[in-house]
Amino acid sequence: MKHKLKLMLRRLVATGLHATGLRRLFRSRRIGVPILMFHNVGNPPQIEYLPAHMKVSEKRLEKLIDLLHKSGYRTVTAGALAKQLAEGGTPEDAVVLTFDDGYRDNHDVLLPILRRLGAVATVYVQTGPMKGRLNWLHHYFWVLHREGPHVLARRLAEHVDRVHLQADLTALPKDPVEAEYQLKRLLKYELRPDDRDRMLADVFTEMGGDDVKLASEVYLDPDACRALDQAGVEIGAHTVNHLILSSLDEKKQRKEIEGSLRDLESWLGHSVPSFAYPYGRTWDYDEHTIEILRDLGFQNSVTGMPGLNTHRTPPMELRRFAVNEDVNVAELMCEVDGVFTWFERRGFNLSVG
Repeated sequence: MKHKLKLMLRRLVATGLHATGLRRLFRSRRIGVPILMFHNVGNPPQIEYLPAHMKVSEKRLEKLIDLLHKSGYRTVTAGALAKQLAEGGTPEDAVVLTFDDGYRDNHDVLLPILRRLGAVATVYVQTGPMKGRLNWLHHYFWVLHREGPHVLARRLAEHVDRVHLQADLTALPKDPVEAEYQLKRLLKYELRPDDRDRMLADVFTEMGGDDVKLASEVYLDPDACRALDQAGVEIGAHTVNHLILSSLDEKKQRKEIEGSLRDLESWLGHSVPSFAYPYGRTWDYDEHTIEILRDLGFQNSVTGMPGLNTHRTPPMELRRFAVNEDVNVAELMCEVDGVFTWFERRGFNLSVG
C-alpha cells in the first residue's frame, strides 16, 4: 500500500509540473545526465512475439525526441558522455538515447528518425544472432507468444530432473501476468543456464522454430551495423549470447565479452569503447565483469539501474531509465529534468527502482 501511494503521488506531482511547465524550473538545479534505455522501435511482423515492454512506437519516439529538443536538450552518445564525465564535466543540456540488443528495426526504423530529427544514439549489439544463434530469451518469448506461460511451464517441467523445480513450474499463479513473471524468474535464476538453454531450445525446435531464419529476420547484420556506425550512431558491445554474466565463471565471462568486442571491431574497423550489461541489474554482473571490461579496454558501461549520471558515477556502472510505449511522459520528463532527484536530496523520495 505504501508503495502504491508513493507511485500515485509521484504521478500526481509529475503531471502537475509537466502540464504547467514548472518542471523546467528544476533543470538548472539538475545534478547529472539521464541515459534512456530502449529496445525495439516500431512493431514489424517479425518481432510480434517480443513483449510490449521492449517496444516503443515510431510516433511515440519521435514525439519524445521532439519534446527533448523543445525543452533545450541535445542528444549525445554514451561514449561521448562518458568521456566528458571522465574529464570532470557534467553537461546540463545532454540526454543519451540507448537501444539494447541490436535489432534490425534499429537500422530500418530508428535510423531514419534520428536523421530526420537531428539526433544521435548508442546501439548495443549482441553478436551471436549475426551468426545464426539466438539466446534463450528469444526461444522463451517465441514459445510464450504461441503457448502462454502455463503450457510452456508444463512443457519445460517434462525436461527437468529436479522435483522442486518441477513443482514450481507446474504451480504457477493462475494470473497469466504473474505466471509469466514467476516463470521468467525461475528460468533466469533457478535453473542451471546450460539446462535452461537446452530445454528451451528443444521446445522451440519441437514447435518449428528456426534459429537462423528468425535471427536473420530480427537482428542487425554486419552491413547494417556498419551503416549505423557510418551514420554517426555509436555501436557498443553487449556480449555474444546475452547471458547473465554473474552466473558465469571468469573464463566464460571473458569469452562472452571479448567475443562481442572482437566481432564488432572486425565489422566496424575501429575500437569499441562502450558496453552494456545484459539485463543490467546489480546482481547480473560482478567485480570480475568490471575487471574484464577494463582489461579489454572498455571506457564505459551502462547498467539497467535508474538514476542520473555525474562525474562521480563509476564509468563502468552508468545508470539508465527504461523507456517503452507505456512510459508516462510527464514522469519521464521529470526524471530528465532532475525533479525527483531534487526532491530526494531534500528527504522526499519519489524515485523508483
